[in-house]
Amino acid sequence: MALAACRIACNCADAIRGKLSVARLQRALTAPCLERLQTMQYLLDIHMATHPEIKAKFCYLPTVPNLINGMIISDTIMELAVLMTIGQENLRVNLKFKYIGSRWMCVFADLG
Repeated sequence: MALAACRIACNCADAIRGKLSVARLQRALTAPCLERLQTMQYLLDIHMATHPEIKAKFCYLPTVPNLINGMIISDTIMELAVLMTIGQENLRVNLKFKYIGSRWMCVFADLG
């Protein structure tokens, strides 16, 4: 599960940077979480259009996960934090998973 969460965190970071379509995360994230991620992608895209120096540092380099920390809250809820770097910038991704149906779905993704 830690590897899957790390992959989801990296894909979320790539999605908000515009390197990956948010729709590709549909199987792993719930609909409200996808909508929030799309909003964040839109806002970041507008900000990067006016700040090309930040875009050069943040949008072109790969994401490199450094640390994964998780905790099982209950039998249906799990929270994980992934520390990653994009170039020189540190990025923390907090994910909350809920067991829905027969699989773990991300219901909350916080990138910052």
